[in-house]
Amino acid sequence: MPESKYFKLSTEERRRADRLHDESTVVDGLIATDAYLTDPEYRPHPSEGGIDGANFTVGSYRDSFESTLAQITEIRQLTDRVDAEVVETVADIDTAVGHKELAVVLGFQDTKPIGDDPWKLDLFAELGVRVVQLTYNEQNYVGAGCCEPEDTGLSSFGRDIVDQCNDRGVVVDLSHCGDRTTIEAIEHSADPVACTHVGARELCGAPGRNMTREQLEALADAGGVAGITFFPPLVKREEGSHRPAESTVDDVLDHVDYAVDVMGVEHVGIGTDLDDRSLDRGETPPTSALRHYRPTHPEIYGAGPTDVYDPYPKGIHRHTELRTLTRGLVDRGYSDEGIAKILGGNFLRLFEEVWVA
Repeated sequence: MPESKYFKLSTEERRRADRLHDESTVVDGLIATDAYLTDPEYRPHPSEGGIDGANFTVGSYRDSFESTLAQITEIRQLTDRVDAEVVETVADIDTAVGHKELAVVLGFQDTKPIGDDPWKLDLFAELGVRVVQLTYNEQNYVGAGCCEPEDTGLSSFGRDIVDQCNDRGVVVDLSHCGDRTTIEAIEHSADPVACTHVGARELCGAPGRNMTREQLEALADAGGVAGITFFPPLVKREEGSHRPAESTVDDVLDHVDYAVDVMGVEHVGIGTDLDDRSLDRGETPPTSALRHYRPTHPEIYGAGPTDVYDPYPKGIHRHTELRTLTRGLVDRGYSDEGIAKILGGNFLRLFEEVWVA
């Protein structure tokens, strides 16, 4: 077993880390590509990284009701042909893992596909959508996204949508929401909520995308989970600048440590926001947030090019390297139980509490 270039682990510690990674149900709070289903070259990447399940986006700020229906149909047809399964319960995840299939959670990154029609949320829930992010970066009928100059909070309609998610067993996701909208949604929801792909603002600015100590505390008090992201502008910045700084797995682990210190190990997960194919191709897709929001909101998305991604943290810059994170958790002294919770156990607990069987 080769020596890690990032951690000075003993042979026994490396074996322990690899055993924990293999034995844990690893859940990624957000995968930023469907290439792991559509592209034969990239389908092996999740299994190579030890990922058992993940939240895949099937509806976003750029999608209509109709295009979202088409994406859900396509994903379901794809999973019938490859080693993957759309899951709606934790029992479904367990079954997929037992069959060595990737557990695909259908999720939204905005409520635009719902618009102002609550019946559409009912339909999407019937079709298997299990995570709904209330906003992307801008204002919608529900509340304010992180790029809005003024956050007016969760609207009356937004409160109804949160209630409806609670009734239908859909996890409310607050990643990308503005600060006031985030707090009001946490307080209003009867069920625990998630921030599937965020970081700690005290370690790296990014207002609205990275969470304050107060938000993390509120999220934990409500039983929620924060998935720590690998997205470079949210991991580390050059001092006195919005430009993302070169980072490593240790910088991501700093965010994990901070969140665990504030929230407790029962409320922290991972949400990589990784897209191996786009990173390998060397350019951002036309729909990338870097292209659309970095020029006007460098305080959130960092300063730099918009046509290529900033380098992801060394050591975990692809899904295939996720095992390095587990070795880092061992290096930082986490218990076996704590590591299993961070890798996926906490998201599974949240899903079990919220999803309707």
